[in-house]
Amino acid sequence: MTVTQTAYGKVRGAEIADGVLAWRGIPYAAPPTGELRLRPPRPPEPWSGTRDALGYGNRSLQPDLATVSSGPPQPPMAEDCLYLNVTAPAGAVSTGAGPAGGRPVLLWIHGGGFEMGHGPDQAEDGAAFARSHGLVVVTFNYRLGALGFLDVPGERPTGSLGLHDQVAALRWTWDNIAAFGGDPGQVTVYGLSAGGKSVTNLLASPLTKGLIRRAAESSGGDHVKDHAQAASIAARFFGVLGTTPERVRSVSAADFLAAQLAVAEPPRSTWLWRPSVDGVALTAAPVAAIAGGAAAGVPLLLQTCARETALYQQLGPDAADQADGVLTGYFGAERAAAMLASYAAAYPQLDETVLRGVALMSDERYVVRTERLADAHAAHAPVWRSRYDGPYTGIEDDPDPQFAQYAGVLGGAHGGDGAGIWRGGHGPAAELHDAWGAFATQGDPGWPRYAAGARPAMIFAAEASAVSKDPFAHARRAWNGLDWQPGTWWPVAGVS
Repeated sequence: MTVTQTAYGKVRGAEIADGVLAWRGIPYAAPPTGELRLRPPRPPEPWSGTRDALGYGNRSLQPDLATVSSGPPQPPMAEDCLYLNVTAPAGAVSTGAGPAGGRPVLLWIHGGGFEMGHGPDQAEDGAAFARSHGLVVVTFNYRLGALGFLDVPGERPTGSLGLHDQVAALRWTWDNIAAFGGDPGQVTVYGLSAGGKSVTNLLASPLTKGLIRRAAESSGGDHVKDHAQAASIAARFFGVLGTTPERVRSVSAADFLAAQLAVAEPPRSTWLWRPSVDGVALTAAPVAAIAGGAAAGVPLLLQTCARETALYQQLGPDAADQADGVLTGYFGAERAAAMLASYAAAYPQLDETVLRGVALMSDERYVVRTERLADAHAAHAPVWRSRYDGPYTGIEDDPDPQFAQYAGVLGGAHGGDGAGIWRGGHGPAAELHDAWGAFATQGDPGWPRYAAGARPAMIFAAEASAVSKDPFAHARRAWNGLDWQPGTWWPVAGVS
């Protein structure tokens, strides 16, 4: 049955594969345009009749990188972008005689540095999980870049509207997923990169109480901007835009995006746009809130990659050159030198570029902050840790030769686990898919839990996957006692 009733009206989907149904482009909020620009999402307007849900909805305004990719065409970009997609096993959906399913639900939050991407990125239609584990899969778009994360002086809430969109998508799932065969009490949220950090934010948010049964992250942790960073980015943005905060809703969408790109373009804009602690969706720093029990009782699966920032070294070959300046800015020259010496002693086989740009940068951006999240949450709920050391999954299918040529140096790189988790395959890709499927359906990925006194982690590797006793020990020791407010890695003109 492909016609399904939501709280706002009926939607018609389609069978996209044998025994797999999908509904695409369902509005989960009103278009955030005009007076709703830079304001929290509002419910969609109900519709009469049956709405076709056959094509993906618009993606958020973002840098257009289509000229460097020969991949399939993506949906158009527009401010009107708050749409989601549902995929379900055909047998899960009610035929009208009552609920047929009550299947576990996997809600995916896409990555892209809070400035790029759309719902199906890496997850595609989610059909593999629908077949292998009987999951109902939800993917969605949210506002990116300045539209989602610009702090507008004098307004509240501000600076985290993309996070408010994510909460709205989660709330829509809770309210409507039973009609698609899903169990609203069995929702697992999973994200990668910015999506992983979004999972941390959702766990910390007072707006999500009772909506999340389980949570998983790839390359997440926490990464929010503080007040000084928010003010600096806003001042730079409004200066480029050439208008005042009071008139920000009167400029065109094209000018709005142009101002964002004038502040910084990828990859140098990586880690610039991110949420603020806005007093509504976030009322405290995420890990602090979680340490206080904000997500008590929610099992959490945390994965990082062995060579996270090898990807960024390919996107920006000067990435490694930034390490000294980043560390000195955080801790001063003496401590920065000591830290670099510690990494050189721990990894004598690495050249200077890999040492700074990959080993150290990976720990600062991902590993240490994920470890601290694990420690914070383990006091309140089961936690599992893992590391991905295998090949960049899905790259063999990537139609972009500019990216595929780096396959040999991207083992264990950022995002390399995503396609394997979603599609399965052979070797570690199959193991990843099975582990995430087991977690979403049974609440246990299949290896010993993490705890502050014993820190086992599963290592997914091409040769043989196995549990390691404490694979993140050096990173934990090297950064022990240090606290820092993450900034951009590449300097951005006019932004502190």
